[in-house]
Amino acid sequence: MPGHGAFAFPIDPDRSPRDDPALWDPAVAACVVIIDPGPDFPAPHALPGLRQLGQADDGTHAVLFAGGRTIRLWLRGPRRGLQREPRTAFHLPDDPLFDGRLRATAHARLWLGGTGGSGTPQSDLSPFQAARFDLMLRLLDAHDAGATLRALAYLAYPAMPDLSAALWKASSERRGTHRLLTQALRLRDGGYRDLLQAG
Repeated sequence: MPGHGAFAFPIDPDRSPRDDPALWDPAVAACVVIIDPGPDFPAPHALPGLRQLGQADDGTHAVLFAGGRTIRLWLRGPRRGLQREPRTAFHLPDDPLFDGRLRATAHARLWLGGTGGSGTPQSDLSPFQAARFDLMLRLLDAHDAGATLRALAYLAYPAMPDLSAALWKASSERRGTHRLLTQALRLRDGGYRDLLQAG
C-alpha cells in the first residue's frame, strides 16, 4: 500500500506475484538496486529477464527474474541542473540497509554485466514457509471480512473437531490461531519490511 513500502502502480490481484511482481520503495527495501543509468546502460524494456516495469516521476522501476534470482532496480531519472554521467553508477546510501543493498547491487552487476552470477534461487521459501505465509494471507482476508477467531481456526486446522465453549477456550487450536493471526497482522502493518531488508 502507498506509504508503507509499495508503490501505487496498478497490480492485478488475481495474478501470481511471480507473473506480476510488486515494485518496492528503495527507501525501505534493501533489495532494490539504485542506479543512475549512463549511455552504456540498456533501455529499460530491453533489460534481460524483465518481468515488471513501472514509470514514475523519479525514474523507472523494474523487476528482473534472472539466473534464479529476483532483481529489483530503480533507474533514477535525470536530476535538474546536473549533466548525465558518462557511465552507469550504482548508488549505495550509507544507511541501515547498506549491507543488504551491497549484496543486491553485486548480484545485479553480475547479471547486467553478462556473467549471470549464481544460479541458486535467492531467498526461496521452504514449502513449510510458503504454506505458512499462504495461510496467514487467508486468515487476514477472513479476519477483514469479519470472521470470528473460531471460524479462523477451521482455516488453520481443517480437522479441528466441534468443541464446547469451555474446550475451545482452553484449546491449542485457539492459541495457535491467535498466534498466527497476530503474526499476520504484524506483517501486514509493517513487519514485511524486515523481509524486504534481507536483500
